[in-house]
Amino acid sequence: MIRQMPVQEQNIVAFRVSGRLSHADYQAFLPQLEDLMKQYGPLSILLELVDFRGWDLAAAWDDFRFAVAHPNDFQRIAIVGESALQRWMTLMAKPFTSAKIRYFAQGETSEAWNWLREPLREAAKDSLDPAPYRTVLAAIDLSPHAIRVVRRALDIAARYDATAHLVHAVDTQVFYDQAYDPVIPAAVDLESELVELATKHMKEIADKIGVANLPASVQIGAPKDVILSQAAALRADLIVVGAYEHSGIGRLLGSTASAVAHSADCDVISVRIADKD
Repeated sequence: MIRQMPVQEQNIVAFRVSGRLSHADYQAFLPQLEDLMKQYGPLSILLELVDFRGWDLAAAWDDFRFAVAHPNDFQRIAIVGESALQRWMTLMAKPFTSAKIRYFAQGETSEAWNWLREPLREAAKDSLDPAPYRTVLAAIDLSPHAIRVVRRALDIAARYDATAHLVHAVDTQVFYDQAYDPVIPAAVDLESELVELATKHMKEIADKIGVANLPASVQIGAPKDVILSQAAALRADLIVVGAYEHSGIGRLLGSTASAVAHSADCDVISVRIADKD
């Protein structure tokens, strides 16, 4: 049996599917689906499988023919199922449609709805003027050129009357030589010394720029994790981070900038810095 569920959005439809589907089920369901396509255009669909036991042969053929006839009429298809077999069925459907298809286990219905509604939320954001930045987080290392990242962050903060914060991650897993190359894993606990060094370096940068009482934090951990955690804690709407060329320290910190840009929940600006001037 296929029963439609009421939905608020016009281009999202939802159906609860149960039992073993027959040709008669599809004869009632497919015209209804085609009418919705004609009315709203490409659809996103939620299929909630409850005690679903597959199709008879005629129904399976109906399903296949409909998918082939409408390869571009679906945007996203979320399938909430109960078994590994249903997950496998989801994977098998992907070659027959251009739609994005994702399987969600029972108990993940909210996640399925959020995924279906994601394009609508992004489209709504596209129609809005950009909000001004309120909290800018500058993620810096101990390189000689970290001051460029701080200057850029302060410049943006001044333009928007925002608050700027600094953060530095002390990653105790590696040593660095004077050329900022990773050398060997840390053999002793140097956390206190490294934290003290980083705190001093951040104060020197603030003094050099002439900014008093610049909020700064030194945290222990992998740079990406520290930056993202601090940004979340401050509700930062912009992260400014140095992007290094791929030599010396750039092999490590360059990848950190990229990882932050791909994982952050806010805007990220990369300040390009060469290892050698």
